[in-house]
Amino acid sequence: MKSEKPVFIDPAKRMVKQKGALSALLVTGSDKIESGFGNGDCLLLDFSRLIFAVSDGSERYPQASKILLERFAGVLSGQDISPDISVLKESIEEIYGRQKYTHKCTFSCVAFSKNRKEVIVSVSNGGDSVIIVADSSDGSIMFKTVTDMNFAGRSKNVPAISTLILKDRKMRVIIATDGFAEVLNKTGKPEHGKLPGWLFKGSACGIAGKFCRVFKRKNIINYDDIGMIIVDPFSVCRDESVIIMGGTSSAKEAVFESSFALRRGSWLGKKIWHEKAELFDIAGIIKDNK
Repeated sequence: MKSEKPVFIDPAKRMVKQKGALSALLVTGSDKIESGFGNGDCLLLDFSRLIFAVSDGSERYPQASKILLERFAGVLSGQDISPDISVLKESIEEIYGRQKYTHKCTFSCVAFSKNRKEVIVSVSNGGDSVIIVADSSDGSIMFKTVTDMNFAGRSKNVPAISTLILKDRKMRVIIATDGFAEVLNKTGKPEHGKLPGWLFKGSACGIAGKFCRVFKRKNIINYDDIGMIIVDPFSVCRDESVIIMGGTSSAKEAVFESSFALRRGSWLGKKIWHEKAELFDIAGIIKDNK
C-alpha cells in the first residue's frame, strides 16, 4: 500500500507526523527518571487501518499500556483492512478480557472511515484519557469523552463504541492522556468549552511540535507523562506503517535518556528506520510494515 503522504518518525523527540494530516508526541514526566519510574503513556498509530489509540499505565507497572496496545495491534492485524463496528467491538472486548488485574491502564481509541464528503469516526474510551473533537477555527469543543472507571485490567464493563459523522473540514480529533490536559491548563486557562487557539494554527502535522515548544517556553517544570495524537480526519491517509511508542520500564527510560535525550534529532523516514531498527527500540518505539 503506497501512501500519498509518507509517515515520518523522530525517535529522539518521540514524535511522529504525516505531512498535513497528523502529529503525535510522547513526553516522559519531569520527575520519572529521578524517581525510578518508566513512561506509562503509550501510543498506537495504525495507518494501515486508520486506527489510533492511547493508553496510560500506572507508575507501578508502566509497561501495561504497551502490553494492551501491542495486543490490540495484533488482534487488528488479523482483521479486514477496514474493520466494521462489530469487529472493532469484538477486538476491544478481547484485549480487555486478556488484560491482567495488575496491568491497569486507560484505553482511548479512534477509527476513521472516509468517503468523499464525510468522515465516520468510531470512538471508544475507558478511564481518564480523553478523545476530543474540536473546531480548529476557534478551538470550540464539539465532542469530548467523559472520564469513567472502565480501566483495562480492572473493569468488566468494556467501553462502548460511539459513532460521529464529521462533514466540516475544520474539525480536528485529539486522542490524549491526562498529562496533555494538565499541561494545557498550565499554559493559560482556556475559555470554557474551548481549547487555546494556538493549538490549531497551521497544519495538523506541526501541532505536536508547537505544543512541546509552548510548554517549554512557559517554563513548566512539573508535568506528568504526556501522550497525544492530533489528526485532521479529512487529510489523514492510509500507509503500511503501524507504530507503537511508549509504555517503557524504568530501565528502558534510563537507556533512552542516555541515548537520545540530549540530541536534537531530525525527521527520519522509513529507510533510516530499517537501517537502525535496534536504535529506535531503545526509544520505546516499535514499527511494523504490513
